[in-house]
Amino acid sequence: MTPTDSKDLGSNEIEHLVAFYIVLDKAWRNPFKLKSNFAREAALYVATSASLGFISNQIEIDTFCNKWAITPMGIDFKGELDEILDGIAGGIDPDFTH
Repeated sequence: MTPTDSKDLGSNEIEHLVAFYIVLDKAWRNPFKLKSNFAREAALYVATSASLGFISNQIEIDTFCNKWAITPMGIDFKGELDEILDGIAGGIDPDFTH
């Protein structure tokens, strides 16, 4: 998907993209505990992100920790989401008086 495709997204798809972005951004800025309230509240997106390899709790080949952190693949996907969401935001009329 490219930023130009973003105009074809419905509100439900945008909501999912934003939710994934929030999980990845949180894991990038401040890795969060596996059993944190945030992880529980965003369980669908945390589980999906982990399954896709975007976040992990693996530090080394045989070492794991109790926090979700972003992976290199997650950083790449977060960059793609940045472009898509910027494209969506660029298409929003900031004048709410209309």
